[in-house]
Amino acid sequence: MDADFNVHYTVTDGVAVLALQGRFDFSQYSLFKEEQSQVLEKPDVKKIVLDFGQLHYLDSAALGVMLVLLDRAKESGKTVSIRGASGVVREILDVAHFDRMFEIER
Repeated sequence: MDADFNVHYTVTDGVAVLALQGRFDFSQYSLFKEEQSQVLEKPDVKKIVLDFGQLHYLDSAALGVMLVLLDRAKESGKTVSIRGASGVVREILDVAHFDRMFEIER
């Protein structure tokens, strides 16, 4: 595991929370993909929340990975939202108009 990035998930009452910490960029793709795949395979999960409360940076590759997650979730009948984004992470999401594709929780 990269010291600059961590991702783990919890599931409660049909809601999976993927908590991301640190810097989310292309080099973290495999770690994120492994966690997202486990969540997507759970039939009891109906909603996925990306918790960005401890995320400090994301790049365009990370945005692309998030779009793939959104597509796969929709195919499985799941929704995806983003929670806790602030600072530069929130600015990147705003510039990329992710509020048009994801529910952005405050």
